[in-house]
Amino acid sequence: MVSGIGTFIVALVLYIPTVMPTVGFWDTAEFQTVGPVLGIAHPTGFPSYVLLTWAANILLSPFGETAYRINLFSALLVAGAAALVAATVQRLSGRAIPAIAAGLLFAGAPIAWWEAERADPHALHVFLAALLLYLLVAWAQRVHEVDPRGEARPDQTADRLLLAASAVYAVALGNHALTVLLAPGILLLLLAVQPRLFVRRPRFVAACAGVIVLLTVLLYAYIPIRASMNPPLDYARPTTPARFAYLVLGLQFRGLLQNPFAGGPGAIVDIFTAQLGAAALVIGLAGLVAWIAGAVRTRGPRLAFVLLTVAWLVPVTIFARAYNDGFPDRYYLVPLAVVALWAGLAGSLAWDAAAAFLERLGSRAVPRALRLAAIALAAALVLVLPVQRALAGQAQQTAGTDNSGARWLNAVYAILPRDAVVISWWSYSTPLWYGRWIEGRRPDVTIVDDRNLLDDGYETVPNAVAHFQALHRPIFLIRQPADIAALSTRYHLVQFDTIAGYSPIWEIAP
Repeated sequence: MVSGIGTFIVALVLYIPTVMPTVGFWDTAEFQTVGPVLGIAHPTGFPSYVLLTWAANILLSPFGETAYRINLFSALLVAGAAALVAATVQRLSGRAIPAIAAGLLFAGAPIAWWEAERADPHALHVFLAALLLYLLVAWAQRVHEVDPRGEARPDQTADRLLLAASAVYAVALGNHALTVLLAPGILLLLLAVQPRLFVRRPRFVAACAGVIVLLTVLLYAYIPIRASMNPPLDYARPTTPARFAYLVLGLQFRGLLQNPFAGGPGAIVDIFTAQLGAAALVIGLAGLVAWIAGAVRTRGPRLAFVLLTVAWLVPVTIFARAYNDGFPDRYYLVPLAVVALWAGLAGSLAWDAAAAFLERLGSRAVPRALRLAAIALAAALVLVLPVQRALAGQAQQTAGTDNSGARWLNAVYAILPRDAVVISWWSYSTPLWYGRWIEGRRPDVTIVDDRNLLDDGYETVPNAVAHFQALHRPIFLIRQPADIAALSTRYHLVQFDTIAGYSPIWEIAP
């Protein structure tokens, strides 16, 4: 649809100047590395993302270094998600301008923009969720056209749409565990559109389930198969059932859940307000209320859409509030897309009301030029909020000039002597991996992360130090301040500075 194409182009034009040009730190550098080398990522493994970034690195090969290509892939995915938000609004409402406004509203959200700048599987997650939503809405509309009473009549076009949605859901499951929380909303939509689907067409339902199960199994089979090949990055070495379960089920992160209702409803409102703006949040909620009123009268796809989106927003928001790890703002991407959809529908309803008012006035009462001017004014009013937020968002982005990862990496490699061992921690291990496995630099250097301490049997930093001291290798530490303070009581540490604002490196003196 025209709204989707227009939104994609505008979002990409806004994103590209802000895409991080080189290697980052933390999870960013891991995901810039693990796909191109076909490794095993941290829990839950993210096999869909790993495989797709491997392909993206090849397809985007004309565009800069590997780190930039994987970052650019995120920009394409988030712009694609914004385009699908717009296309869904247009499919539901028939209005292109409010649809574009909805897409740009989502694209301009700070966390969506943050995702578009760097490598991260949440960019793929929100793209697949938006694609899944579009396919399900298209399926619901097609079914309502040929089977308005929900009698579960076979229809080839509708069947293909639902099978495609099943495949997308499987790929999403292979990318992120948050996809599980989308299942109840999908079930509600299916039952709202065709209550007798599971009874009247069990074979077709089984075929859709089979697509999900088979494709999910194939995607996750990548993990033990590739792990058995000893890849460059091999998190937890998941070659046994126990290690595979540890990785895929994210058992490492048990105990991180907290009270999701701490702070009350105001805390949740603050999150959405910070991302979309107070006006957009109010407009979105008004759009939901108006759409519910219409759904009660007409049922069909309208009611199904309401059930689906509410069932996506509520549990994902609760989980995001409860999960206390890393950078939890990323977990709000799908709920933010939902609110942007609702705001777009509010704009389309207002547009319909204005068009009906002008039509009632009649062409004689209102000159054509004046009516066109009114339409242009309405379009400007609908677009002003998302465009203003998008332009303001671009001015706040700094990742496009952030080369600190590459500068820090160069500084570290300049310090390390031959055959050095670096005992590091996650945020700084990942750019070291990128330098080793993507850039091919310093193959003589051994990088020991906290994960290696477990997988290689060292258990603790002092045990690893003792092992490499016995081999007479120079040992360096890149650890958090509390660790360095504790280790300084045991070893004589010599500090080397890297770049301003980032971790120094300490040598354990002989």
